[in-house]
Amino acid sequence: MITFKSVRWKNFLSTGNNFTEILLDKSPTTLIIGENGAGKSTILDALCFGLFNKPFRNISKKQLVNSVNNGSTVVEVEFGVGGKHIKVV
Repeated sequence: MITFKSVRWKNFLSTGNNFTEILLDKSPTTLIIGENGAGKSTILDALCFGLFNKPFRNISKKQLVNSVNNGSTVVEVEFGVGGKHIKVV
């Protein structure tokens, strides 16, 4: 079984040069809610990009880089599989 622990990113889409981190293992289930524009889809885009090298939505990779900072985009996903800890950067 795969257990997601966290996803974090910087300079990804509209986020800035400081890491944004979402902890996904604080309880057995995680519910993500928020108003329009709060960043729910950004979390999905970061997870998909970190794991599959493509965003969840139909947008190009070029659009994922924060246009204000023009680079240094980093996405990290941590999860566990069968007792092993894995971190993808």
